[in-house]
Amino acid sequence: VKKGVLYNAIDISAKEIAAVSAIVRRNSHEIIDISRELNPCSGIKNGTVYDLGLLSESIALVLNKLSLSAGSPIKPLYVSIQGAGISSSHYTAMIALSERSNKIITSGDIAKVNYEAYCLGLSLAEQLVHQFPQEYTIDEQKKALNPSGLYGHKLASDLLCITALNTDVGNLAAAIDRAGFKVKDFVLSPYATSLAVVSSENKRKGCCLLDIGFEATYLLVFKDGILRGFEQFNIGSRSITEAVANELNLSYDLAENISISYANAVADNVDPEQEVLVKKDQLYRPIKRRLVCSVVEHKLKELFNEVDKRLVVYQKMFDFPCGIIVSGRAASLEGLLESIELSFQLPAHLAKIENVALSDMGFAGALGLIQYAISQRHEMQLFKLSSYGNIFQKLIHKSREIYHEYF
Repeated sequence: VKKGVLYNAIDISAKEIAAVSAIVRRNSHEIIDISRELNPCSGIKNGTVYDLGLLSESIALVLNKLSLSAGSPIKPLYVSIQGAGISSSHYTAMIALSERSNKIITSGDIAKVNYEAYCLGLSLAEQLVHQFPQEYTIDEQKKALNPSGLYGHKLASDLLCITALNTDVGNLAAAIDRAGFKVKDFVLSPYATSLAVVSSENKRKGCCLLDIGFEATYLLVFKDGILRGFEQFNIGSRSITEAVANELNLSYDLAENISISYANAVADNVDPEQEVLVKKDQLYRPIKRRLVCSVVEHKLKELFNEVDKRLVVYQKMFDFPCGIIVSGRAASLEGLLESIELSFQLPAHLAKIENVALSDMGFAGALGLIQYAISQRHEMQLFKLSSYGNIFQKLIHKSREIYHEYF
């Protein structure tokens, strides 16, 4: 692409696939052109592929449409991953830097101690998706977010690692391959969303992202610009709709329509006499709107109780002046922000896509994948065109690193 770099991404959930193709300016990393497609998805549940053929058909359909609308072929994809097979853990490790004297800590030392940490923690059934360094400890005393250039005898790291099951990753890659496309990288879906809707300033000051998805809800905790915690809960918008359907003896689709149009997260906000006419078996029958809201409120309280158990742990370590940013399928539910503020005693805000002329939150995850792709390219450029300048300066710097490694 002459005018920029082309990136393609798909955000896959059990309900739908959001696909985005973006052209990014080479120097400024600004998105200058964007195409999008949204299609229903089949063949995957809770992040696990149960029908390879159905999923590959869903992927092929949306990506072929995207290729036509973008007017360009689909390059290797950045793909979201989520589901029950995702887990997060803190892994730690320590390495000796020098036996004789203090040593300047290099980028190689940092990479080595991080590698040791997640290798010690990972099981054979898991695959590393992301690693987020929390802090480093030098000589078992001094703490540092970035120890590069400091002196020490020993270096320890604390990593927050996000892992996925090898089988889930392999099956998702196989479905994309069968559809005729290739995977460039996998990215945790709610983390991708955070890249599109949470500002760097909010991450630095301290905030939480509550992403209410179709099958699950995710809590991401940010402080000092670092992802400090990731939690997932098996209640999503589908659970809320199913509760309404079961309580009122309605079909899922009808319960979903009623929830979207009439639900409120705080039942007391609704007039107790207000009714909703529901068509069932060719007949209309009235249902108290507050009854619908009570079911939704009860299910949300069940979710918020689970979230609160984890959130209070983080609140003992960090403060969150920027409060809770709410995204996902149920984010626009009337009364939801009020309910969250009452439940967690933190300010709540509705997520919005940052700095891009694309306001449809259904594409937040896919757009976040594009932002992730841009950041990866930017990091590679920084590595290639580092502050060490030309090739001779780079060789001098590398020689110094080798010297400090052994002397």
